[in-house]
Amino acid sequence: MYTHACIPLRHHRFVIIEPTPPPCMLRYTHSLLLAGAACLILLAGLRMPAAAQAQSPALTGRILDAETDTPLAGATVAVWQETASDSTMVTGAATDAEGAFTIETPDTGPYTLRISFVGYDNRRLEEVTAQTPPNDVGTIGLNPETRQVGEVEVTAQRPAAEIETDRTTYNTADRAVSAGGSARTVLGTLPSIQIDIDGSISLRGNESVTLQINGEPASLEGESLVGYLQSIPADAVQRVEVIPNPSARYEPEGMAGIINIVLDRNLNTGWNGGALLSGGRDVNNDYGGNASGNVGYQGGGFNFLANYSIRRDREEDTDSRLVEQLNDDAPNRWIDQVGTERELDRSQSLNTQMGYRFTEATSLDLETTLSLRRDIEDGESRYGEYTGSFTSDDRTDRYVRVLDNSSSDESVNGRLTFNHNFTDDHTLRSQIRYDRDFETEDGTYTIYDIENGNRLDTPRGQELDVVNEDEQEGTLEVDYTRPLGALEMEMETGYQGTLRRLDSDQTYDGTETTFVFDEIIHAGYGILRRGFGDFELETGLRAETVNTDFNLSSQNERTDQSYVSFYPSVFLSYSPNERRQARISYSKRVDRPNLWDINPLDDNENPTFRNEGNPGLDPEYIHSFELTGTQRWGFGSLTATPYVRHTVNEIEDVTREETTDSGRTVIVRRAENLSSSTSYGAEFVATFNYAGVEGTLSSNVYRAVTDGSNLTTDRSQDAILFSGRANLRTELRDGLQAELNQFYRPARDIPPEGRIDAFSSTEVALQQSLFSGNGSLTLRVDDLFNNTNVGIWYRDNDIYQQSNFEWGRREVTLSFQYTFGSGDNDGPERGGGRY
Repeated sequence: MYTHACIPLRHHRFVIIEPTPPPCMLRYTHSLLLAGAACLILLAGLRMPAAAQAQSPALTGRILDAETDTPLAGATVAVWQETASDSTMVTGAATDAEGAFTIETPDTGPYTLRISFVGYDNRRLEEVTAQTPPNDVGTIGLNPETRQVGEVEVTAQRPAAEIETDRTTYNTADRAVSAGGSARTVLGTLPSIQIDIDGSISLRGNESVTLQINGEPASLEGESLVGYLQSIPADAVQRVEVIPNPSARYEPEGMAGIINIVLDRNLNTGWNGGALLSGGRDVNNDYGGNASGNVGYQGGGFNFLANYSIRRDREEDTDSRLVEQLNDDAPNRWIDQVGTERELDRSQSLNTQMGYRFTEATSLDLETTLSLRRDIEDGESRYGEYTGSFTSDDRTDRYVRVLDNSSSDESVNGRLTFNHNFTDDHTLRSQIRYDRDFETEDGTYTIYDIENGNRLDTPRGQELDVVNEDEQEGTLEVDYTRPLGALEMEMETGYQGTLRRLDSDQTYDGTETTFVFDEIIHAGYGILRRGFGDFELETGLRAETVNTDFNLSSQNERTDQSYVSFYPSVFLSYSPNERRQARISYSKRVDRPNLWDINPLDDNENPTFRNEGNPGLDPEYIHSFELTGTQRWGFGSLTATPYVRHTVNEIEDVTREETTDSGRTVIVRRAENLSSSTSYGAEFVATFNYAGVEGTLSSNVYRAVTDGSNLTTDRSQDAILFSGRANLRTELRDGLQAELNQFYRPARDIPPEGRIDAFSSTEVALQQSLFSGNGSLTLRVDDLFNNTNVGIWYRDNDIYQQSNFEWGRREVTLSFQYTFGSGDNDGPERGGGRY
């Protein structure tokens, strides 16, 4: 018989527009959008089609690698007018993905074309005449740049960093400091990117960043994502692209922007392959290593690539925490904790990419990834509890909690992509993708009393904790691009539908709790793009409708939420020549709560300190403004990016005291929405290649003003933050390369009162090229000075806390890599996705 108590409580909210930002921000946003629209209308009026204005003379052609016939995307074609006494650059352009270019000129000329691309010899074409319709100068081949050193031929490498209009690209394929490591190792050596002790990834000091693999959002989150990155060998990462202010084309997730990891897809005609073997040892005599192998084939319109890797890591982490619980009407309570944890992590991954090109314009690609991870943790934490004062006379309890935990993570994803090019700039792309991640954790916590400093043999008690999580995501995506000839514009539009489900259950001390979260997103976007001389204007708008459903069995509660959001973007770029460019941009983005932020299931690892999810979190909405300027010289470049980022509903972790059902007082950390935050800052990235040393220097300094007055304990703060990174590499002798990577972040204050110590890390490596460049032997040292630790102290109305964490100590790794291939490269990065 059903009773009223069995009927679940159901709450329903329908929100049409997300929380409104301050009026000043709305005025800025509306003004910028109106200005962008006015510029677009003005440009359209200034340059009408042939009925109103005669078509300009133009030049067209295609730039290829002279040896392999590979299209060179991004090659620079500059049009110069040369006389006996003077030379003046008239205009220019960069080639598209197929190496093609079309350049309008003010008159027929004649002109001189100067063609350049990084790593290739420059070319000149003289006495070239522009025509109407465009004069096709044909296919132009560039030879890879080489220089002779004795009997050794050295081929130029791509620079470590390439500054582009909307992103910075870091070429990581040949970096010694990440050789033998993983994709996580690669990210940890790049400017503006930092990986913290818990594995969280931040960009410009902000953890709200979207991670992509080959241009597609990574479906995994939290520890699952960190484990997946560790399963990808570093040698499989070709480059990393940092896009701080993405357009409406991209999903709006992530306030700090996008980090895109591009895996190596280059295939030579015929069979290709390679292998890597690496091993390491840290100061605790813990050993680790990994091995990977890949094989590929390309020919007859078909391409196939498979990469398998296996990895074993073992490390020891230590932590200490002293907490004073401040009580107004009772004696203060102290908790002293010292712990050591040992972790053995084993992982395997298999990635396959298959593609078939039906014609030069039509292709179908399938990519699959299978990742398996097994983790064993053991360790112990010693606790002392005191009431009144932190002395042995006032100690009320002393015990040790022994951890024995095993976990597994199995993930699989697939992407089927169809591409059709009607013409070079008229394209259709569609993709279906499915991701699934199943995670289990089985933990046993055994508690022993301590007498006279020794642990007793008989346990006081034991706790069992079993957690299962099943996360699934399916996506359908269609993108369409075509020129609008009558308006001399380019249009891009698309649709994306996403379904996501998390099914989680936990059994702790015989009590079972289930948590189910469903999310459905429908999104459509449109972009208009138009060039005008040295300027290009792009305006875009993305609209999304989101429906979520949350069901928590322990509270017999179910909550629905629906909302509609609009995400505009405006970009105005200026490129007077190949050495100088500038861009001003605005975009609106969103940071929806991560699953670990809303999942209320507790990890139960620490009886005095708990992490708790908050299912009632609202999304953050971010308004981002940037002005980027780049100046290039023959020896390097400098990029300066001042920016302003305003966030509504800022999500921050907040700690508080809470009394459990058993009457025990514990500290709970839970994510909460703060009113808002605003960051003002500037990022500087310098690249250079001088006197045999190539390097990248970067720094980020910003002021963060947070309004947390909406919470019971005011979390408002005003802080100035800074971080810097340097990467240097040089060739000591023929084939022997040395590389140094240094990161530094000074100490900083945390609200309402507290401080995090300064942090620095140093990595060095030596890499010897072998077998005519087909192999390499690398010696790498991580955390050279063995100082990967951080100290924190914190105080509010309820607690004072002092903590210290030490992890990932100095490790020495030796790795060997060998690659083989036959024939010529028949096209870069075959396969699905945008990359």
